[in-house]
Amino acid sequence: MASGSKTCHSLSPRRMVMSAARQRWRLLGQVIARKRGRISRSENNSVSKRRFSSYGLMITHPLENKACNNDRDAVWYEYTCAEFPQFKLNIRQLTGPLGIEELTGFNNTGNVCVWPSEEVLTYHCLNQIDSFRDKTVCELGGGMTCLAGIAIAAFSEAKEVLLTDGNETSVENVKLITKGNESLFGSTVVKSSVIKWDRDAKYTDLAGRFDHIICSDCLFFDQFREDLLHVIYTLLKADGLVTVLAPCRGNTLEKFCEMAKDGFEVERRDNYDTKVWEKHLQAKSKMSDGYDEDIHYPVLLFLRKLKLLTPPHRVQVQGAKLG
Repeated sequence: MASGSKTCHSLSPRRMVMSAARQRWRLLGQVIARKRGRISRSENNSVSKRRFSSYGLMITHPLENKACNNDRDAVWYEYTCAEFPQFKLNIRQLTGPLGIEELTGFNNTGNVCVWPSEEVLTYHCLNQIDSFRDKTVCELGGGMTCLAGIAIAAFSEAKEVLLTDGNETSVENVKLITKGNESLFGSTVVKSSVIKWDRDAKYTDLAGRFDHIICSDCLFFDQFREDLLHVIYTLLKADGLVTVLAPCRGNTLEKFCEMAKDGFEVERRDNYDTKVWEKHLQAKSKMSDGYDEDIHYPVLLFLRKLKLLTPPHRVQVQGAKLG
């Protein structure tokens, strides 16, 4: 998922981004200074000050029997949810050292953990699981686990689920997770792929292919916002639906919505689930735990293609199926 900022301080959005950038370069400097060019993920978490980590919607237990002698850089967890007794997934989370290639590659924020927005997206998809039956589904920017996409693949009887991220390390981990849960997929075709958002790319093999696209906390990259919209517009069917969950992060959510209006009908919901809203209010009342609704509470967006004869001005599309 490419999902999630790693600072939870009460800073202005601009200062928060600058602070995160300074931390990133400080961390990179530490890596370069070391002979092996490696730094532990625990050190990365320490630098990132990631205090608030979960709404408690999922229950996790380490799976010791899944640990392998040659898999020292990861730990497997069993994910369950009290409200959905059928929900049970084995998820591999990376614990080994970070290398220079991870710190400087295409967005590595989803490489360290499952972020709150991905957790809420998974819970939301479980609540709407029947809507994915017989559909083609794609998760964009799913990070280290593509947890929501894996849940859809395992429990919805979807026709096809494509799990994607722009970071090669994430996608390799998702492939292992897919293999570890393949007995749950039934007839659903599940694939993983690296997709780097590029407004000039045609994505020919995937154009107009998906009934439903899901995405969590991927809107705060100023330099990639238009690229993300191009990918969504290109991959989505004419009558398809996009579900996005992302925090406001200053005005980054609003910027995305304004840009999206060139090619989509945009619907925003702040209070979209009773339990999630209750969890949000509880966390908000405990500010000492590092909770900041501006960077943690995900707003729900629905996007549907406008019925235009030509592609919108900003979202330049080639090869997409248009309504």
